Amino acid sequence: MSDRPKLFGVMATFRRPDWLAESLDRLARQTRRLDDLVVVDNGSDEKAAALVAEYVGKGLAATYVDPGDNLGPAGAFALGMERLLPKAGPDDWIFLFDDDDPPFYDDAIENAERFAVRMVEQDPATGAVGISGGRFDFRTGRVVRIGDAEITGAVPIDHITGPGLPAYRIAAIRKAGVFRKELFFGFEELEFGLRLVRSGFTLYADGDQWARRKADKRARGLLPPEEVSVARHRKKSIKVSDPGWRRYYSLRNLLLILRESGHPGTAVRVALGRGILKPLVNLVISPRLAWANLRLNLTAIRDHLAGRMGRTVEPGTVWDG
Repeated sequence: MSDRPKLFGVMATFRRPDWLAESLDRLARQTRRLDDLVVVDNGSDEKAAALVAEYVGKGLAATYVDPGDNLGPAGAFALGMERLLPKAGPDDWIFLFDDDDPPFYDDAIENAERFAVRMVEQDPATGAVGISGGRFDFRTGRVVRIGDAEITGAVPIDHITGPGLPAYRIAAIRKAGVFRKELFFGFEELEFGLRLVRSGFTLYADGDQWARRKADKRARGLLPPEEVSVARHRKKSIKVSDPGWRRYYSLRNLLLILRESGHPGTAVRVALGRGILKPLVNLVISPRLAWANLRLNLTAIRDHLAGRMGRTVEPGTVWDG
């Protein structure tokens, strides 16, 4: 097909050569191969460079990029997008991949291309497609889970999850910009999806492929039944989380997203409720964990208010009680 869109890819990796090797192998086996791939190595790992060279040796197009520092997934994806944009036309697409989450099926990219083309024909404002996503509730500051009953056909969403094989249309990226580098880690897909929506674009998940993958994962014991998953989510929501670095970035970035989306009131409620009151309530149940979470949350809130973005906390950091 002469009018077939070009499909590009950006893969972020960080010192996981075994996973990177598996992901590159899965890409090489795709029934629709990428026209070009940029692998951004946040870990400056010689093994990663060798694996990309091996991928190129199979006759596939790819470029290894060592940014010389850990940019996090947000920075890596932004850098890769910037490298590919000059090569792309408005109706081409960029897929984003984590090194530890290869395409689940060998026809995954082919199906994604078919779905993307169909959605642009049906809705010219389509800016992104994937096989899983969510909707954000600005009143609560939480992602609304989409139940199995709704996962069929084209599912309207406002962001695509990282494991959801996100593909972004070049025209949408050029208008809305690339991923926001200063987020470093946490909610980067949510921020970008909401920014696309504000720029006038629509996002869709392929419900048929989403349901197919969920059914296969449950059959293999990789996912619990839906009712068990919901129960676990509710149980988790009333307990304090482990006081690790991921939690810090999630809270800091969520507050930024809410404020910049025009919902400062929700940002205040999240900061006070989840950030301060929740660990205080849990001081009686688990004082050490609750106190550690309170210190973590106060740090995230302080850094958000001060505008301290980027890699402000090293991955692996844990707040002690």
